[in-house]
Amino acid sequence: MKIVTFWGGLGNQIFEYAYYQWLKNRYPMENIYAYYPKAGLMAHNGLELFKCFDVIEPPCNKVITIIATILFYLNKILNRLGLPSLFTCTMQNKLYNSIFHCDWWQDKMYYAENYNLDFTNLKMNLKNQQLLKIINDTNSVSIHIRRGDYIKSNIADIYGGICTKKYYDRALSIVDKSISDNKQYIFFSDDPDYVREHYSIPNIIIVDWNNGEDSFMDMYLMSKCKYMILANSTFSYWSAMFNKTKRMVICPSKWNNLNFPDITQSEWIQIEM
Repeated sequence: MKIVTFWGGLGNQIFEYAYYQWLKNRYPMENIYAYYPKAGLMAHNGLELFKCFDVIEPPCNKVITIIATILFYLNKILNRLGLPSLFTCTMQNKLYNSIFHCDWWQDKMYYAENYNLDFTNLKMNLKNQQLLKIINDTNSVSIHIRRGDYIKSNIADIYGGICTKKYYDRALSIVDKSISDNKQYIFFSDDPDYVREHYSIPNIIIVDWNNGEDSFMDMYLMSKCKYMILANSTFSYWSAMFNKTKRMVICPSKWNNLNFPDITQSEWIQIEM
């Protein structure tokens, strides 16, 4: 028996589902369950994965939840004490035969280069329908700018200072030189007022209407654009991975300030910051 933790936002949940599938293939004779800690799903829109994608939800029951909750909080205590957790598999120790598996699993070793999940429950409102038509009819460029929690003091040290204004200016310059005509720049951001204040380029659309439980529509719409400028965000990352028609993807050379997850695809253009 093994238990995989699903926590974080939608982008992280996709990484965790990919790992869950990888673990199932590695241990085909074992029962592999899911654990959904409430504390680990509060920061964004809760457990979104199974609402947004056509995937089979991993099994879970009350007994598994009780066992996993004990292990989850015991693991936190051991981490604070600086002690190893021999019953928990992480990306560092790779104890795959452990019962409890708890990490972000951001590594290409756990999924194929063409890994894909199909979106579901796409109830397109009129604005999104109109935007999708524009995306299909133009040389559409998605620009994802994430601020929100990234500029908070307790998070900024980890994710801040990477996708700066300088990064986006350099990325926009590369894209601009690559497209001769019919350009359409589409900004997706959790801070649309910031975008309005700092970007006044021609042919610009600022998407500010997909919020709350509809926020995953931004990922879907970005995945349809022909050119992509990513933020250092797992949400941004998977929009590019699920894009079957992309011509160019630009991303930062690092995804955070703590470690360097091996997730960047070889054909993507990396900007050193």
